[in-house]
Amino acid sequence: MKNLKKFIGAFLLFLPLIIKAKVKEIPFTLDDRNRIIRTEQKVEAMEIKIDEKVDGLRNEMNARFDQLFNFLWAIIGIFTAMMVSVFGFAFWDRKLSIAPVKRDQARIIESLRELAEHQPKLREILKKAGLL
Repeated sequence: MKNLKKFIGAFLLFLPLIIKAKVKEIPFTLDDRNRIIRTEQKVEAMEIKIDEKVDGLRNEMNARFDQLFNFLWAIIGIFTAMMVSVFGFAFWDRKLSIAPVKRDQARIIESLRELAEHQPKLREILKKAGLL
């Protein structure tokens, strides 16, 4: 047991030396620095190219949206014109078809008034209806 304690104590004492021995320092050379600089320049050039492409695509997309909105406004205008013309035709047709009925109704009421002059019972009926 004593030997085991001595062994563990010695192991713990030399442990930092063992770990330090495994750490290997990697030297950073001038060539590595130049390589990093070239890589950064390439990345910046790629970013500029990507920004230019994105701007071009954005402009194309805006032009497409403008075309789409113009097309939608044209469709809305056509639909509105169609609806106005349909309602206008319906009112005009209604007015046109009611006019003969009103003329006939006026003639019928006039005929009843003439007939009411000779028949008192009809005269009372027309008075109650408010037609005399």
